[in-house]
Amino acid sequence: MILKALREGLGRIIVFSSFVFSPKQIKREAADQERINKQAKKYALYQFYACPFCVKTRRAIHRLNIPIEYRDAQKDPKNRADLLAGGG
Repeated sequence: MILKALREGLGRIIVFSSFVFSPKQIKREAADQERINKQAKKYALYQFYACPFCVKTRRAIHRLNIPIEYRDAQKDPKNRADLLAGGG
């Protein structure tokens, strides 16, 4: 019980600090950004909201200015099943 509360509290602190200190996005030419947007449509990130590794990945995605769909694998049972089956 205490360990779960500690883990949840630290996760929230990590998420908050990531929000406050979010990285600057890369600026690209319009044609390059459109090409990347088209390529990224087939990708999705199955995530756990307060996971430090997921936070780090979301920060990198934001910094690289890549529009990727986020799927919550923690609270959505369908997304969790898809993740366990190989990521959809």
